[in-house]
Amino acid sequence: MNEFMQIDKLNNSNYASWLDDIKVVLMEKNLWRITEESEVSPDEALFPKEYNEFQVWKNKAYATIYLSIEKEYRIIISEVDDSPQAWKILQKHFRPDSRARVIFLTDEFFLCKISEDEDIGLFAARLKKIIIDLKDAGKPIAD
Repeated sequence: MNEFMQIDKLNNSNYASWLDDIKVVLMEKNLWRITEESEVSPDEALFPKEYNEFQVWKNKAYATIYLSIEKEYRIIISEVDDSPQAWKILQKHFRPDSRARVIFLTDEFFLCKISEDEDIGLFAARLKKIIIDLKDAGKPIAD
């Protein structure tokens, strides 16, 4: 990764922040659409040049994800070489969607108050993080 694109590598305690960071890195490198599977491979027989170019982009997407993971956790996706598959495996492994986590986050949301000396922007960011974490856990807050 470029030095200006340094992000904390995925470990057992930073999945939520890593998820946001790596998505932005993939977007910056025009690799996100491949990872989220909204861009599909062209037919190799009909479009060989485009197919080969797509394979290069697909490999870059996987490499970007793989290299953004702490070494001891890379084994989790080492059996695949496809960024969408790797993304799903990591989500299944690291996504904190347990019932206890949802209850904790829901309590945190309803008990969240602005501190006397806290800037409104920081409070809003803290609240937004809880909302995003709940959404990631499969229990979004209804409007």
